[in-house]
Amino acid sequence: MNQAALLSDADTSSTSINDQSVQVKDHKVEYLSSLTALRGIAALLVAVFHFEMAAARFVPAAQSMFFEKCYLMVDLFFIMSGFIMLHVYSKDFDERIQGESLKKFFIARFARVYPLHLFSTLLLVVIVRYLTDWGNPPILLEQPSDILPNILLLHSFGFTKIYSWNIPSWSISAEYAAYLLFPFLALFLNRKRLIAVLLLAVFVVAAYYSIMYVLPRKNPINPAIPVPHNLNTTFDYGYIRGIAGFVTGMLVYLVYGLQSFKRAFSGDFVSILLMLGIGLSLHYALNDGVTVSLFALLVLSIAANTGKIATLFNSRVMQFLGDISYSIYLMQIFLQEPFSHGYQLPGTVGVGRGRQNIELFSGIFYCLIYLVLLIVISYISYRWLERPCRRFINHAWGK
Repeated sequence: MNQAALLSDADTSSTSINDQSVQVKDHKVEYLSSLTALRGIAALLVAVFHFEMAAARFVPAAQSMFFEKCYLMVDLFFIMSGFIMLHVYSKDFDERIQGESLKKFFIARFARVYPLHLFSTLLLVVIVRYLTDWGNPPILLEQPSDILPNILLLHSFGFTKIYSWNIPSWSISAEYAAYLLFPFLALFLNRKRLIAVLLLAVFVVAAYYSIMYVLPRKNPINPAIPVPHNLNTTFDYGYIRGIAGFVTGMLVYLVYGLQSFKRAFSGDFVSILLMLGIGLSLHYALNDGVTVSLFALLVLSIAANTGKIATLFNSRVMQFLGDISYSIYLMQIFLQEPFSHGYQLPGTVGVGRGRQNIELFSGIFYCLIYLVLLIVISYISYRWLERPCRRFINHAWGK
């Protein structure tokens, strides 16, 4: 049955950025399992993007910008997160913000996000400290002074001068910023629906426009190089990007609640058309606002789909990838780490992050090996760390 399983008190409902899931208390919610698979696809595309940045670019930008633009998959995570949070927790904040609901919400979010973030950060610090002696001297991305902001989830607020340590984890900081606002946003939407929708829609447009055209962004490696008009902000204004995507997801969920729109987006044709549109938008490097808009429609379409796309996305393989997607997202850094310290794949030409190029078929071969290893590592971390920690914290403090 497509996405129709009702969850009991002890069950979990999947959510977005990087495979976060929640415990649902006191009410039942529909399990949107197709979004779990979508999250897995997005996590793998982020991993390929970082492979091209850290190890070897095998698709030249002159031929296609598809992988070059896959940093935008993080925005898809943010949108899915806002969508699922409102789906699961809207009733907990429909009339007022109660202490018990607030406690359960934040403990569940902490349990899902923080243990693996802390583990991966500290493990990376240990590896860099004792296996490379800080790199002799430390590289720009692994400054000891940046460790504490990373641990405290402050590394999307401008507390560091560059994306650092476990680079993808800046988005966890941005996600948590959205979590802090969520109860108030949900209450606002529940009590003042029309004005809330209008104000939040204006905020989303203003936030994305500001990131691309207004905020004084600088290239962290070479400030003399102009920053493109895109959404690829991380350590500096990443929290704005995260909140904007999260709010977009919440607004999309309101559309999902309208049965006429839900039916209109439930067919395979709409889902496939949106996927093709996103592929072309990435390939031709259209304005990031266009791609993010298509992402919002894709989340609506995949959540509503009742056709063959839903059947595919609910297959065991796709659900497995979705289940381990948070581990995929955070554990990829360990396969990229050797390249940060000078290792090069055979056949690569060029030196420096994003400037190491390799022939297409060799690059595909190495990238497939990288993805297989990443999936294995991610399953291990999911099975023996991520899931047990989540269950322990929720059992101990989430009641």
